[in-house]
Amino acid sequence: MPIYLPEPDPTRPADGKGYNRLTLNAHMGVGGAQCALLPQSYPTLLESRDTRRARWGGFGWCIRERGECRDCRIFASTLDGPERQVPFNASRVLVRIETAFLDEAAFNARPVTALWMTDRPTDADYRTHGQKWGWSDLQRLKGWELGRQHRDEIGEGFWVHRTPYAPAPHVTVRTRRFRTFARHAFVVKGTRAALLTCHGDCRHDDGTLLNVIGHHTPQEVDDENVKVRGWQLSGLPTGSKNGRRLALAARTGSVSVTLIEGTQRLARLTFDGSQWSVDQIHGAATALLDHTER
Repeated sequence: MPIYLPEPDPTRPADGKGYNRLTLNAHMGVGGAQCALLPQSYPTLLESRDTRRARWGGFGWCIRERGECRDCRIFASTLDGPERQVPFNASRVLVRIETAFLDEAAFNARPVTALWMTDRPTDADYRTHGQKWGWSDLQRLKGWELGRQHRDEIGEGFWVHRTPYAPAPHVTVRTRRFRTFARHAFVVKGTRAALLTCHGDCRHDDGTLLNVIGHHTPQEVDDENVKVRGWQLSGLPTGSKNGRRLALAARTGSVSVTLIEGTQRLARLTFDGSQWSVDQIHGAATALLDHTER
């Protein structure tokens, strides 16, 4: 995949009159090779996530004279460096772009951009309620897809959409494996919010099931009983999918969902705490049906 982007050679004018006809800024803004791992704008960020599309222009400058990418610290940090995580438990977040020119900058200098990530897209005070990010941070973001550009009366930016491969930032999953079963506890600030018991071998090797259950887990959890009643969960999937179905068990203060294949119980998801809503239980239970493997 191309990472080293050499500076293009100047093109002779089509009329054959050479390079004598200079215009203002004709050769300004060039400065050598660029790196496809150093995006500086939304279009180059899009290209940096699949550098086969990358073209010279708008990226940061290459820090190695001959494009020795495999020995470069930028390549190493992108390949093996820590992944960034979105701090908000939201299906999508907005990245606001602030663009400015430094007072002492030359008239042909690049603008300076600041990025602010927020889960409150209509909030004008996004600096207070958001988090400051950089282009390189977004380039290392995994489990999220780059969305459309956005513009409103507050300013401009672009969306980033969550996928099942992104873990929930507020949930810690603690796993204990036994000889015939495994338990996955979903913990929020030290309190258990849910317990997934897998009978036999786990059917969620890629981790997406745990992530999606975490997405639906409440931000705050207590030790009280579940307030949702069984009749409120009539919207749970009742049919079979891939030969599997859900069985709901609900009594006062307790709700659990069991995944069944034929007569075999594959897994059971139990909910804890009074903060669980109908929609959250519905989403977590549906994930149990949708994100298990054979």
